[in-house]
Amino acid sequence: MKDLIKDTIGKIKKQHILPESKWKYLARKYGVWFLFVLVVIFGGVSLSAAAYLLSSLDWDLYSFMHQNRVGYLLSIFPYFWAVLAGAFVVGAFFDMRKTETGYRFSWLKISLITIGSILALGAVMFFAGLGGRFNSMMANGVPYYGQHMMVTKESQWSKPQDGFLAGTINSTSNVVLVVSDLNGKVWNINFDENTLIRPSANLSRGQMVKIIGVQSDGNTFQATEIRPWIGGGMMGGVGGQRNGMGVGAGRGMMRGN
Repeated sequence: MKDLIKDTIGKIKKQHILPESKWKYLARKYGVWFLFVLVVIFGGVSLSAAAYLLSSLDWDLYSFMHQNRVGYLLSIFPYFWAVLAGAFVVGAFFDMRKTETGYRFSWLKISLITIGSILALGAVMFFAGLGGRFNSMMANGVPYYGQHMMVTKESQWSKPQDGFLAGTINSTSNVVLVVSDLNGKVWNINFDENTLIRPSANLSRGQMVKIIGVQSDGNTFQATEIRPWIGGGMMGGVGGQRNGMGVGAGRGMMRGN
């Protein structure tokens, strides 16, 4: 015991070890916890943003694009947010290990704490509507976010050359909708008795709609299906109606639904 004390004193003198002040100890202690909480918050943000994208996209468009379901789902999966969320999970895990009591917990328990914290916070943010706000911030502040980094609802429905168009209705008639798309371009949307109109699609002026069809020329689009802007394709109802009675009659029946 005396040798151990002597060796310890010798090391302190040799390495010039000085007692640490209390404020430094507390700063390091709470700094680690602050970093853990910060990483969990960013992980929750990433998760809520990914969940928002997955819930807002139309999952049934693969049939219109002549793709198989698996390939289509892989093409629209939000890898950017998924990778970020995974990185924050790993970061939170190692931050937890660095806390004063982290050594007491097993790897499994720390994993459950970190993943559970991020999942819970991400779910709260998603249901509070923050996931959509984060995506909007990224789309407005990060160049090419919606075109190259991520498949968003807006980018999904801004491909008239592929048959997908969305926008706000400027005016209506029995056979034509005049629509301003998401980029401000004005289109004449032709439709007839063969056009499938989803029950909740409102063809009134000022309403936003999603349109599947074929681009005829520079600003003319023949619609085969019209959907409401809100809601994904798989959630917008599997039924529809054929527009055989004109826009006014169609809107009346839609309100009944």
